[in-house]
Amino acid sequence: MKRAATAVLAGMLLFLTACTGLPTSGPVNAGNLPKDADDTQTFDLVPDPPQAGASPEQIVDGFLRAGVGAQDDWQTAREYLTPEYAPEWQPLASVTIDRLSERSAAPASPAPSPSPTTEASSIEITQRVTAEAYVSPAGEYVPAYGAPVSLPFRLVQRDGEWRIDLAPDGIVLYQEVFPSVFRSASVMYFDKTWTYLVPDVRWFPGNLIAARVAQALVDGPPSQWLDPAVATAFPDDVTLASSAVPLIDGGTTAQVELSTAAFSLDERTLNRMQTQLEQSLASVGVAEAQMTVGTTPLGAEAVPFRSTRVKSDPLVEIAGDGFGFLVADSIETIPGLSRAVEEIDAASVEVTADHRSAAVLNGSGAVLRAYADETFEVLDGSTPDLVAPSIDTQATVWSASRSDPDAFAVYPLEGDPAVITALWPSVSQLYAFQLSRDGTRLAALVRANDRTEVWVAAVSRDGGTPVAVGEPLVLATTPSEGVDLAWLDDGNLGVLLNSAQGSTVLLQPVGGRGTLLAVSSGAVDIAGGNSTVRLRTSEGALLIQRGANWEEGAADIAVLGVQQGLPE
Repeated sequence: MKRAATAVLAGMLLFLTACTGLPTSGPVNAGNLPKDADDTQTFDLVPDPPQAGASPEQIVDGFLRAGVGAQDDWQTAREYLTPEYAPEWQPLASVTIDRLSERSAAPASPAPSPSPTTEASSIEITQRVTAEAYVSPAGEYVPAYGAPVSLPFRLVQRDGEWRIDLAPDGIVLYQEVFPSVFRSASVMYFDKTWTYLVPDVRWFPGNLIAARVAQALVDGPPSQWLDPAVATAFPDDVTLASSAVPLIDGGTTAQVELSTAAFSLDERTLNRMQTQLEQSLASVGVAEAQMTVGTTPLGAEAVPFRSTRVKSDPLVEIAGDGFGFLVADSIETIPGLSRAVEEIDAASVEVTADHRSAAVLNGSGAVLRAYADETFEVLDGSTPDLVAPSIDTQATVWSASRSDPDAFAVYPLEGDPAVITALWPSVSQLYAFQLSRDGTRLAALVRANDRTEVWVAAVSRDGGTPVAVGEPLVLATTPSEGVDLAWLDDGNLGVLLNSAQGSTVLLQPVGGRGTLLAVSSGAVDIAGGNSTVRLRTSEGALLIQRGANWEEGAADIAVLGVQQGLPE
């Protein structure tokens, strides 16, 4: 059952984050993938086979380097193993992403219990690596932040050559080469209202990628941290009937064969399944998907889902010109809402997708909700040290204190305010937080464990009202001081940081390694466009990301607003 698999995965993730050695069991996904299921990527990295006369240390080093060669189920890496052990080794039990420059091996020592297959001698070598991240058996990217890892190997001599007859399952890839061997994929789920699609980022070997994505979606659960916030149309009794996912029509369409239980499903369920499958495969370049039972097409059609794109024009308040969208050199107001915001003396503004309400922090530190009928109400005017609030898909305003961040106050449009308590007891300071545009996830920039960390957690709801925030997934840590963060799209965050060297922006995917962009001017606020970054500097300049550069868009910006989508 898929829920049972969730529990197994939870235990595996805890093991991964705490381990000091490479995990030694667990496949990437259930079932075997045939070698000719699809051909969406051809590997160019071909490792060297064992060299004649190589020392034990050279054999271990060569074996680790051969992890880049996924061809034929890591055939080259298996050449470093004894013929008896080679079929037992499981390369996809896990992946450790490390720093190549910090690999080191302890001197070889005689093994205390030689293998019964040993002809002449048996020795042991412990390889030490510095882990930057792991990839779990389900393809989830788990940061490790430089954790030391010890990998034990036992070697024996065969026909005068050293070979490995005991090794940890899994492969080790240095961080620069990892993206060339593995590809990210967005396994798509619905939010609980079946309105939005929510990406669950996984990493899979680039060969057979369509089959791996289909298997993760149909046969596996969502990632443990995301599971409370999402729904899937695939019932537990509907599974892949074949692990092969052939690509037809010139490689543009994936054929996904399901079990016979799919015949009993209603049209709405099938259409939602089709939508999830199509969009999941689209993330790895497959344009269409065809679900079948045996050779019979199911005839499902994808359902519409709401986009989380925002207006391309920045949302700002310019002193003397008002609040609204900056179109060319003038402000395009939002009917009614702009007038309400202008009356508040806003310090931060976040506007709902329908442009009918906004969460506002004013210059006095109070949290308010503004409305499109030109009115506003104070939600919290007494709690000290409030950070900029956020507003979700139900127009519920979220508020929290910078120095007492173990609770969020939530203010629904209808009904009484509530408090979600004891979320993150290890947090000593909350720099910033923001709800995702689909309302399923809360991202936070926090001070925890004496360092700055970027977190994301699932939001659980009861009839649309938020009732809990799940255990956080730590996306990144940094020695820099946190300033602000923003969702850039469905799966990426922009994080504004300050250090002695100046301002930087961390472009952080939810499930992967982030990249840093330097900022020439001191920035104080960040907002997301459509996968791009907008900044406001301390001098009131608007900076817009253009690739790795920044373009100044306007001056005298008093407020850089956040958009949560577009009206339908």
